[in-house]
Amino acid sequence: MKQYRITKILNNNVIICTQNDRELVLIGKGIGFNKKPGSPFNDGVLIEKTYVLEQKAQQDHYKALVAQTDDTVIQAIIEAVDIIANATFKIHNPNLVVALTDHITFAYQRLKRSQLITNPFIVETKQLYHEAYHIAEKVIEQLNRKLDVTFPEDEIGFIALHIASNLESFTIYEMKQINRLIQQSRVMIEKSLNITIETESLHYQRFIRHIQFLIRRLNQGEKIHTSQDFETTIKSHYPICYDIASKVTLMLQQALNIPIYRAEVVHLTLHIYHFLDAPRELKYECH
Repeated sequence: MKQYRITKILNNNVIICTQNDRELVLIGKGIGFNKKPGSPFNDGVLIEKTYVLEQKAQQDHYKALVAQTDDTVIQAIIEAVDIIANATFKIHNPNLVVALTDHITFAYQRLKRSQLITNPFIVETKQLYHEAYHIAEKVIEQLNRKLDVTFPEDEIGFIALHIASNLESFTIYEMKQINRLIQQSRVMIEKSLNITIETESLHYQRFIRHIQFLIRRLNQGEKIHTSQDFETTIKSHYPICYDIASKVTLMLQQALNIPIYRAEVVHLTLHIYHFLDAPRELKYECH
């Protein structure tokens, strides 16, 4: 049986211990009840989760969060992490525990003060990170059952990004940037063609994925290729769509500070072409 020494009681459900010169967070219902700092701990039955927080800044931040948060909220967050861990075996990351504790704690406090934050990228997040979004829906359902507030749908998107950052090769910052650039691209296309893009449509889903992988290719220095004849044909048949694609790629290039090659413009032209509703409209708008 593993031997721990308690260094701090954060609340009845969370304690900080040391073991072999490592500092760990032990989580379990009632694990801190009647315990004292400095005493040994070896009751493995009570341990539900163990997280090793390697960095001191990470340790200090988590301790501060838990110390100022009600036990009920912390327990709800612990159960939320369990939902995520049980939904996918790809995640066992202490960083996610700290990030979720931080996010949910402050989201809860905002809701208690009736301060709502709108998520402008909910559609893009749902389409790009479907698995993470589905898990986040379950997390929000559980939080709404356990706590005395109702988390809005916007929070599903925020939590989905935290989950997706552990499933995808993007950081949360990069995912937010991708969502913002996709939305800017959509607005540019809608204004240029005087249309409203149906954000639940298959065409928009494909467009979102295309922009996501375009940005990934650019960041990784990968290139796609197309023949000069094919580019000439596309440019000749769909000059307006090609011009819009050129403007969108220029915007992306300036935002990412990475050169974008003409082949990307050609492929984006085809996606823009598909946003128009009917062949007659395509012929009118893009010729």
